[in-house]
Amino acid sequence: MMLLVNKATRPENTIYHIAALINDVINNSCEGIDFSSLYKVIINKFYDKQQLNSTSYMLALDFLFLVNKINIDKEGKIYVSQKNENN
Repeated sequence: MMLLVNKATRPENTIYHIAALINDVINNSCEGIDFSSLYKVIINKFYDKQQLNSTSYMLALDFLFLVNKINIDKEGKIYVSQKNENN
């Protein structure tokens, strides 16, 4: 698990890349998506099951949450953070 790319890491295995894929799927979703459904979409659309481990997936979600790109509602649905147009 790498956050940044270096000579020993393939870019598609970094947390930034996985977070970008997750962000793309969530941005194109009309409504929130739950944790396991999002994981399945990412695997089916971009990876083989052996290429994306759950730890990297969770770290990418954590990263998106920390930079305020996603939120989670009371039902556990993940969705894009609403942008405040005044900021």
